[in-house]
Amino acid sequence: MPPAQVVLSAPRDAAKGVTLQAIRQALQRGEFIYYYQPKVSMVSGRIAGAEALLRWRRPDGSMVYPNEFIPVVESTGFITEITIRMLERLVVDIARIRSVETGLVVSFNASARDFEDRRFVTALFRLFDSGRLASEEIEVEVTESAALAGKAELVEQLLQLRNRRVALAMDDFGAGYASIDALSCLPFTSLKLDNGVVRRMHASEKDAWIVNSNIRMAHTLGFDVVAEGVETEITYRELQQAGCSHAQGYWIARPMPLEDFLAFAASGQSWPDGEIGLIHMAILDHLEWRKFLINKLVLSRQLHLPLSKEDARRCQLAATDCRLGRWYDGPGRRLAGTAEYTELGKAHTALHACAKHMFELSKARTTPEQLGSAIRELSEHSVSIVARLQALEQVTPRRPRANAKASFSGVKNR
Repeated sequence: MPPAQVVLSAPRDAAKGVTLQAIRQALQRGEFIYYYQPKVSMVSGRIAGAEALLRWRRPDGSMVYPNEFIPVVESTGFITEITIRMLERLVVDIARIRSVETGLVVSFNASARDFEDRRFVTALFRLFDSGRLASEEIEVEVTESAALAGKAELVEQLLQLRNRRVALAMDDFGAGYASIDALSCLPFTSLKLDNGVVRRMHASEKDAWIVNSNIRMAHTLGFDVVAEGVETEITYRELQQAGCSHAQGYWIARPMPLEDFLAFAASGQSWPDGEIGLIHMAILDHLEWRKFLINKLVLSRQLHLPLSKEDARRCQLAATDCRLGRWYDGPGRRLAGTAEYTELGKAHTALHACAKHMFELSKARTTPEQLGSAIRELSEHSVSIVARLQALEQVTPRRPRANAKASFSGVKNR
């Protein structure tokens, strides 16, 4: 979403003619605040963070809708003044959030305008250097359209943010025409599926396939995936089974003032948890690596060409370094202690030992029969891994769902 975009539309009789002067005065009087919309981990079923959304609340309590003032500040460039000034508010809010629940990551929107000079990034770095804000506590969201504009200043400053360990999210992914090439060049750490794309996923099998493909692509590129616009439990569960990592939307909670969010975060409520989507991803990860290994070694032998350094490195990955291994030692550890998890680890270690043996045979120019025998052994290990991953789908730990709306009455979702 563009900075401060709100999912509610302004009523038809809303006040018109918001001026830049009025916005300046409102900023000086401290009338701009943040509302917070929770994000939930689909793996743990727990709140993982929130998105800070800009709001203009007048002294009488009335709200000026973002679609009334955002066009004015965007067109004049005043949006950057607001972004920088509101960093101070964000620091104070995050300190209060941290006092209630540690480990939550707060994301906020940065406009393309914010990257036209260095004031925004400089202001952030000043906060890091002063110790008032930790880079791991925030995530900067940039819209897909801004990212794909590809201006040199924006790309350079995104790289600077990543060098300071700031998480970066491409917002509204799927609303435009992001290319895989662009995604591979830009230093994003997560993609936020556009809420329109998410809402349309039930319209047809083709739309659902597009959402699933986007999640798979993001996973392959190493991104977390956040789905916006999650408004029903069935949407949540289908995204979870597709391997989506985080959810945000009305089914979880609407944006809310800080005080309400603090109570919400402290309530301890939970949502459906599960590993099934990530297990499915792990199966695909394994099969893709197996295919890569066999193809590269066979082609190298047939064409009498040495492997590139990168291909040779990937063929010899340790069991802890491939994507399946990183899942096993990361999110998959929730399943540790089960027999299936232990057996999977043994089969995966044996697979990589076999892969290393195949690589050595390929270098030694052994007979096709010897390499073929090694490939058959690799396939046996592969079948064993897939069987154990499928068995893990049946032992994924589950908790009874605590309905987000029914279990918590302290928040007025506005």
